[in-house]
Amino acid sequence: MPDTPVHQKELSIYLNASEIVQQGVMWLDKEGNILGINSYFAKELSYARSDLERKTIFQINPHINLFEWRKLWQSLITDRQVNINTEYMTAKGNIFPIRMRGILLELGDEKFCCGIIENLLSADRYHDLLKLTENISRTGSWEWDLLHNEVIISHGLSELTGLPELKALDRQQALNILQDKLYPEELKMLQSRLEKAIKTGAPFEMELAVKTDKENITTRMNLVAKPVHQHNKTHKICGTLQDLSNIVARTEELYLTQYCVDNTTQLIYWLQPDGRFIYANKSFCEKLGYTAAELHSMRLMDIEPGLTEEGWKNRWNQLKMKGAIEMEVVRKTKYGEIIPFRLYLNYLTYNGEEYNLAFASDLRKKKKIEEDLKLSFATINQSTDMIFWLNSDGSFHFFNETFSKKTGYSSEEIKQMNLLDFFPEHDTSAFTNGWKKLQTGQVLSSEFEITCKNGKKIFVESIVKMMKFGGKEYSSTVLRDIGKRKAQEKELKNRLREIETLRRQLEEENVILKEEIQVEQGSTNIISRSPNYKKVLRQVSQVADTNATVLILGETGTGKELIAKAIHSLSRRNDRSMIKVNCSALPENLIESELFGHEKGAFTGAYQRKAGRFELADKGTIFLDEIGELPLDLQAKLLRVLQEGEFERLGSTETMKVDVRVIAATNRNLEQRVASGKFREDLFYRLNVFPIFNIPLRERKEDIQPLVRHFIEKYNHKLGKQIEEIPHHVLKELEEYEFPGNVRELENLIERAVILSPGKKLNANFQFKKTNSGAKTVFRTMDDMQREHILEALRRSNGKITGKDSAASLLGMNDKTLYSRMQKLNIERNDYLI
Repeated sequence: MPDTPVHQKELSIYLNASEIVQQGVMWLDKEGNILGINSYFAKELSYARSDLERKTIFQINPHINLFEWRKLWQSLITDRQVNINTEYMTAKGNIFPIRMRGILLELGDEKFCCGIIENLLSADRYHDLLKLTENISRTGSWEWDLLHNEVIISHGLSELTGLPELKALDRQQALNILQDKLYPEELKMLQSRLEKAIKTGAPFEMELAVKTDKENITTRMNLVAKPVHQHNKTHKICGTLQDLSNIVARTEELYLTQYCVDNTTQLIYWLQPDGRFIYANKSFCEKLGYTAAELHSMRLMDIEPGLTEEGWKNRWNQLKMKGAIEMEVVRKTKYGEIIPFRLYLNYLTYNGEEYNLAFASDLRKKKKIEEDLKLSFATINQSTDMIFWLNSDGSFHFFNETFSKKTGYSSEEIKQMNLLDFFPEHDTSAFTNGWKKLQTGQVLSSEFEITCKNGKKIFVESIVKMMKFGGKEYSSTVLRDIGKRKAQEKELKNRLREIETLRRQLEEENVILKEEIQVEQGSTNIISRSPNYKKVLRQVSQVADTNATVLILGETGTGKELIAKAIHSLSRRNDRSMIKVNCSALPENLIESELFGHEKGAFTGAYQRKAGRFELADKGTIFLDEIGELPLDLQAKLLRVLQEGEFERLGSTETMKVDVRVIAATNRNLEQRVASGKFREDLFYRLNVFPIFNIPLRERKEDIQPLVRHFIEKYNHKLGKQIEEIPHHVLKELEEYEFPGNVRELENLIERAVILSPGKKLNANFQFKKTNSGAKTVFRTMDDMQREHILEALRRSNGKITGKDSAASLLGMNDKTLYSRMQKLNIERNDYLI
């Protein structure tokens, strides 16, 4: 202590008196020097008293400097007392919070500060710890003082119930609160248990449903009460109240976890270090055919063939060292079946015990898939077709052995190559465009030549699809060697050309054909030997046996009704009549009645019920001729019959259902009538399911001769004539005529000629008007010219549509455009293959 003139006797008395105080006491002078300290405070700071008496406050308080101390001293002089919260540092370097109350003392002329120190760490930490513990455990504490009849509660209980913290409540106040928080039955039971505890001194525990601030919401809480005795008398009851909602939720989570493990389809079991089962879920038990009780009495060696004690020990040690192991083993079921498994073993410790947690998967399906994959791979490799997968840059991802053998390249060479190496005539842009088409879902097919290592070319047919696997895109290509087929096709075409040449020579030698090509269609004959008309006949045979709606188009007089009869005759409905309706011949006010019938009194003149044409055609066919003339208001009703097979008679509310095959015909351009608003678009599409264009007579000149003979025989019989000879100039004149009235006009001409012919020779002088050019030829449409031009290109390219030396290259057209144009002009394979 520094030499300071103080009243040593008085200061010594104060210091000795502070030794009996259970708080720290420290004496300081104006400069912050420590003049004295009691043993209690020296012990808290882990110093000897003599060491502290040679220090200053700045050495034990890291937060106070000389400037701060002088401010505090000035406040002490002014107020004679100061209170500060600060921290002191022990001799070991630890810091703890304190509260110091400084008092100004005067001894003679000297002034001193007597600081009384309260250790806040020891005063607050238990209270803080209690609050923290209560918050974590959702618990509150309470005490009922029976002597003073008061109830106090802790911070935790206040948080749980909303009651005031540490406020003393008398018994009636506490009872009022309980009445608000508890249901009457539970309050009554609680009072009974408390009275019994007071009398017997026995603790008790019970659950309560405590009302919350939310309407109709309660929380389950657990109340524990413990009486406190003194002189064999209960003078207070202490207890806790714990919120069980979290505990219940965790319990439910545990139950759910247990339920999931028990009932999952995954196979799960636990083993002890000696290999004994301590748990197996239902799936594992069912898979092996054992009950859980049976497995609990068994060891792993009982179900794993070949596993010895030594093998199990090695596996356990390996698992213990690595922490987890994945392996494949077999298991034997209760019934002797051997099942392959994949195991995922985990080493766990719990409460000092070791366990093996195992997840098992039945590998039978996987093994089957692997076998199938091996078989598929072997099949692809042994296929006679060349198969390969390409990456997006054109490199080979996979190729089969056939591709390697046929191209002559080794596997290592192909792995270093690109697809374009086999097609030097193509470039990267062509591959990129093809890849984009594949990405849209298109399947590409074509015929081309592939170049082999020795320079030889193989003619192949290809099918290319886009495949997605593992998040990546690949093109899958199958190439089939069609060299032999192409050679055979070439030979066949050559022979067909020879046959065609001979046929034409034979036709030139026979000016008048004596045979008639006649196709029987029930009671109607379709006479034709024209190649152009074969397509019409082929369409008739294709659609006849279906129930599809047919729309027959063509100029007037081409025999559309004859086509309709042929379709009906070849159909499965030919045992019923074909009902004909001429939509242009009926008055507009009677068409609906004719089509759908009417009830008696439905309109003026309807004296009795009449069945309509659709009703009469049930299970048969109805032919709607000149459908383009049908009024708009009836088109909607006709559409309903086509779509639903339903209609109502005029004047009736009863819906009738019929099964009728509809064939319609018109010489009008329905698309133009749709555009002009005279024909419903939806009805047009419903009728246009299978359109047949009946070509005019000027496009089937080969049929004029057999038709002339047919009409001569018809009118010979009808008029009693015997005409047998047809002059050559008559046939030539007829063949050069355009026939705007088509077959109907031809029949009328022949009928008139038969009437005017007196003998056995047809006597005719038709005097047809010629065109301005003097020729009686037909003026072809643009579509006709395009069709013939495309057919000629297809014939010259031997039917090859795309690629080198193809019809598309001859025409200077894009492949896709050519396909579209062929579809529009109804060009089929049989039209150009010789």
